[in-house]
Amino acid sequence: MEENIEKLKFPIGKYKAVLEFNFSRTVEDIKTLESFSQKLKDAVKGLDKTDLKKTYRDGGMNIAQIIHHYCDTHTYAFMRTKHTLLEDNPSVKMYEVSEFLTTPESNVLDINDSLNVIDGIHAKWVSLLKTLSEEDFKKTYYHSARDKNIILHEHVGMYAWHTKHHLVHIEIAKESIKKEGKRNQ
Repeated sequence: MEENIEKLKFPIGKYKAVLEFNFSRTVEDIKTLESFSQKLKDAVKGLDKTDLKKTYRDGGMNIAQIIHHYCDTHTYAFMRTKHTLLEDNPSVKMYEVSEFLTTPESNVLDINDSLNVIDGIHAKWVSLLKTLSEEDFKKTYYHSARDKNIILHEHVGMYAWHTKHHLVHIEIAKESIKKEGKRNQ
């Protein structure tokens, strides 16, 4: 039972940090971030408000909450990138995902505002990342919850993983919609 919950929580596996810098891998991570907004829109296309309430597992976020979570988290990621570029090893502000999910806008079924923010943030973030040098990607920020420095290229890789991680959660939730016979998606 515990193993099944872990597979549902981390269907593509847990994130594994890659500390050794590889520019071509970072370029691939940037491409993942660049294509993400459209992949997300495609993943939720045609879903109605009932569908957006579906979860990928008992106790997990529903599809709408995943979208709002992406909006919050990737906005933070963009800001962490900017702080890392502008300051010497800044200590970044932390937040608790479960607390952020309690605010009213994180619990509405209309996901369009969050999709618009994600589209804009990713366009701006990717545009910035494409201008960076190899030395820029070696800059760090301090992550207080992990009590360690995070290298910017690792940060980009982590968020590339994050896009894939929750997209699979959405696909798992959509499978339950299919099983109910509602959709052929």
